[in-house]
Amino acid sequence: MSHCPICEKHENLKDVLFENQNWIISHGPLASQVLGYVYIEPKRHVENWTEFTDSELVEIGPLIKKVESALKELISIDRLYSVTISEAVRHIHFHLIPREASYEVKGLPLIEQATQQKVKTDELISDKEFSSFVWNLKKQLT
Repeated sequence: MSHCPICEKHENLKDVLFENQNWIISHGPLASQVLGYVYIEPKRHVENWTEFTDSELVEIGPLIKKVESALKELISIDRLYSVTISEAVRHIHFHLIPREASYEVKGLPLIEQATQQKVKTDELISDKEFSSFVWNLKKQLT
């Protein structure tokens, strides 16, 4: 692929929460207004499930579990949605979107809020709160 935003992002890695030989975990944007919304991305460009190596596939389940455990240490989550669409960006990647127990937005509206940054709340997360949360999540994951 000639232009892949995820591959380009990996060339200039910033704000990585966790990294191993095959995967990178990073926090989603503040614009989503969802604390704990993370991306899990394979380091190499993969567009189809059949392109994954067995070792990459063996690692993804434990990584999702690791993220969920870390989030539960920091916030009261009731659900962790896992979504992979890979249409606009063909490089397969996972969106992990936590729903706090007290959060009224659920299901597809929350997924849309996170992935499309379509915020439907008056309670906005501050830059300071966001930065502090991301720092604490990184500590939990490493």
